Amino acid sequence: MPKQKITREDVLRAAAEVMRRGGTQALGARAVAEELGCSTQPIYSLFGGMGNLEAVLLDEAKRRYHVFIDEYLSAAGKSRYEAFGMGFVKFAREEKGLFRFLFLSEHRPDVDPFFEEIVGEMCALYRMDRERAEAFHRDMAVFSYGIAASVNCGGESSDEEISAAFDREFYALYSYYFPERPRFWEK
Repeated sequence: MPKQKITREDVLRAAAEVMRRGGTQALGARAVAEELGCSTQPIYSLFGGMGNLEAVLLDEAKRRYHVFIDEYLSAAGKSRYEAFGMGFVKFAREEKGLFRFLFLSEHRPDVDPFFEEIVGEMCALYRMDRERAEAFHRDMAVFSYGIAASVNCGGESSDEEISAAFDREFYALYSYYFPERPRFWEK
């Protein structure tokens, strides 16, 4: 019987599956090899070590995160701002290990990869100056992280409950940052 050829994609898929099931602490060469049904040799020959595999896995986690955001951005009936938050929460719920790897570990990006786009949307949609839009979004991001971490750890809030919570926080922050403006949602 010929030997099965294991590819970089196979190893990457196996590493993502190990993380999905066991989180970042489960990721190791032996666990990935067990998932693949092979020795650790292909991991080291294809990636040179776990550090390189983690770097590639980080890129894959970012790519998958973008898929969730894009899915919500293309859905009708949501504001673009809400779509970013809901996509973030869905990623946390459905890709538990990858979410923890990307957002709750030392790999956490210093800046949200969508920060510039989100702030630009806020400036255009809600007529915000850049400085207040950035501060507003940073405050909203803290709230979003709390919800995402909750659902990632098994919290059972429905999409409707989460959307309503986002609305309440958005309106509260809007009133805080723009006390001089009328409440546009009550018109």
